[in-house]
Amino acid sequence: MPVGNSEKGVGLWAGQVMFSSDQMIDYIDWFHGPLSGEEDSLDHRGNMYSSLINPKLTVGITNYWNITIGLTLGQRNMGWKGGFNSIHHRSESTNTNFENSNGGYFGDSKIIANYLVFNDGQGAGKRFYLGAGFIIPSRNTLTSDPFFLNNEDKKEHRHFSLSEGVYKSVFETQYFIKRNTNPVFLGGVFSITNPIKENKYGFKSSTVYDLALTGFTKEISWLKGALGVSTSIQKNTLAFWNGKPAPNSNSTILVLGIGSTWSIKHSGINFNLRLPLFLKGGFSEEIENVEQEIKKGLQISIGYRKVFNWTIPWIDPLKGL
Repeated sequence: MPVGNSEKGVGLWAGQVMFSSDQMIDYIDWFHGPLSGEEDSLDHRGNMYSSLINPKLTVGITNYWNITIGLTLGQRNMGWKGGFNSIHHRSESTNTNFENSNGGYFGDSKIIANYLVFNDGQGAGKRFYLGAGFIIPSRNTLTSDPFFLNNEDKKEHRHFSLSEGVYKSVFETQYFIKRNTNPVFLGGVFSITNPIKENKYGFKSSTVYDLALTGFTKEISWLKGALGVSTSIQKNTLAFWNGKPAPNSNSTILVLGIGSTWSIKHSGINFNLRLPLFLKGGFSEEIENVEQEIKKGLQISIGYRKVFNWTIPWIDPLKGL
C-alpha cells in the first residue's frame, strides 16, 4: 500500500468498487533572516501544520479500465513565532479569508483513469498500470502575488492556501510486484503533474515530477502486520506569478519513510512516519541573500482501503452466468 496513495497498486475487475482514504499530517519549523527593505531587522520564524484527508472512490469500468475520483479536505495552519507584528506572517489558518486568500476546507478534486496493462489479481504477480487525468482546483486559493514581484507597495498578505487554484493534467505509471518471499510487495509510482494554464489571478503552478518507491515484508507475528520502507523524490519546476518566477518554487524534495500495514479481510490499513529533506529550493538555500531553512520536519500518514464484496450489477460481466 503506497504511502499517501492507498488506492495505488490495486486493479479492479469490472463492476468492483473500492473506497480508500489517506490522512496526511505535516509539521515543519521554518526560519528566514530579515528581509531587505523591511523596517525590522529581526529573524522571521514559525511553524506550519497541515492536516489533510483524501477520500477516493475507484470503480472497475471494465476488466482493463479503472476510474478513481478523489477530493482533498482539511486545513493548513501557520504558527507565528517572530515576536513582532509582520505584514508577511501571523498565526492563521486556510479556513479563513484574508486580504489575498479565499478560505475554506475544500481543496482540489482529482479524476484519474487507469489502463491495467498487467493485473495479476490478489495473488503473486505483477501489476502495471498507465493512468491519465485532471486536477480541478477549488476556490480556496491565493488571489494575488504574495511576493509583489511587480514592485507594488507591500501590504499584509498570506503565502499559503489549500489549493493552488490551477487546472492541471496528470500522467502516471504504476508498477508493483507481489511475491511469496521477502519483500513480498514492492514497486512504485511515477507521475507528472502539469499546469494547463495560468489561473485568473495570474498564477501558474510548477510542473511536478514525482517518483515514489515502497516495499513491504511478510506479516510479522508479533506485529500482526508487515513492516515497510518508502522513499520518494519530487522535482518542482519554476512557478510563475504574472509571468515572473516565484521564489522557492524551483525545488527538489527527498522523503524517507518507515511504516507498517495490516490486512483485515478485504480492507487494508497503514501507518507511516516520513522525514522530508529539502535538497534544493523550498527553504534549503538563500533567496536574494536572505538566509532560510527548515529547522525540522515530520510527516505522518494513515491510509485505509476497502474493496467491497459486491459489484455493480450492470457492469459485472459475470451477471446472469
